[in-house]
Amino acid sequence: MLHARSLYTGVMQPSHVVLTEQIPVPESPEDAVMSLMMALGRRMRQRQPGDEIDFSAFPILKLLSHQGPMRLSAVAQVLGLDASTVSRHVRQLEDRHLLERTGDPDDGRASRVAVSEQGGSCLARGFAARRDILSHALDGWTPEERETLRLLLHRLLVSLMNAPDENDEHSPHHGARTPTQETSS
Repeated sequence: MLHARSLYTGVMQPSHVVLTEQIPVPESPEDAVMSLMMALGRRMRQRQPGDEIDFSAFPILKLLSHQGPMRLSAVAQVLGLDASTVSRHVRQLEDRHLLERTGDPDDGRASRVAVSEQGGSCLARGFAARRDILSHALDGWTPEERETLRLLLHRLLVSLMNAPDENDEHSPHHGARTPTQETSS
């Protein structure tokens, strides 16, 4: 049986299996994105040479590097994670001196966490290793194709970030029915 803890500490090994059949072209843009995300997710989670931390901790470091010091509850909410999960990851990152805890200027009883200099370096090395994987995959693409991909992926990201999350109980759209749901009922 696979325990939840092993999901965060397990190391994925690269596959050395060579596919004999060509991967079929997806039938829709949605299928193409889902296929890409599954393949990309597997590759990004694989431990890379020089990794100091498990990839599951990278989103916390990345968020804090962009947003600055935050309360743990805010980190959990933004990342859509349980507070206990974030707390466990933060403790591990603090133990490795990758995060620093500071007082909260708005509430003296609370604290915030921030990326340390060492944490910023760790994050940069981890992302550089994964960027190399992607650069290698795009080696045969023209500069125009790469730029088109960059712009379209950014557009998709913005659309996803701005789309209502119907599973988020704090969203004003939570439980709202879409027109297709209303007509199919």
